[in-house]
Amino acid sequence: MCWKRVSKSQKILLALLLYLTLYLVVSYALTPAVKISFLSEEFRFGDKYVIMFLEAPRTPVFLDTEGADVFSSRQCGKCFITNNIGFLPKSEYDAILVYGEQTLLSQTEAFMDPEKRYIIETKPRCLWRKFKGCAHQPKVTSYSTRETFDLCGLCQRLQAKRALLTL
Repeated sequence: MCWKRVSKSQKILLALLLYLTLYLVVSYALTPAVKISFLSEEFRFGDKYVIMFLEAPRTPVFLDTEGADVFSSRQCGKCFITNNIGFLPKSEYDAILVYGEQTLLSQTEAFMDPEKRYIIETKPRCLWRKFKGCAHQPKVTSYSTRETFDLCGLCQRLQAKRALLTL
């Protein structure tokens, strides 16, 4: 009886408010809780890990565990690779690996030390799988010296280079 006395615009407003309330309740119930955790001092990347940046357009982003797993699954050592542009400034990386043509490398990283620049050659499928299950291991070529490495060889070279710098 009371519902018949309410005007059409008031009915629409009540229906919208009911829908909005239902939407907020459901979205709040389904939203996961936010958890913030800070890394302890013993797990700082810069001192213990060689950090590499992979510049490869249109590839899925490496999660932190996947970046370390590339090297730990090959038993290479303490190296880490990411293509997350917001992880660190590019000047902080030990190496920049560019997938593609050499001209792309010289244009995008011209401000960097040439010894930090590398070209990585691999099949797109291997890159898409984040270097897991590759038929042929990726080949990494130094931009400055033209030396070639596999991922483990590059990891070991960068670790040795870092050890020399800390002496």
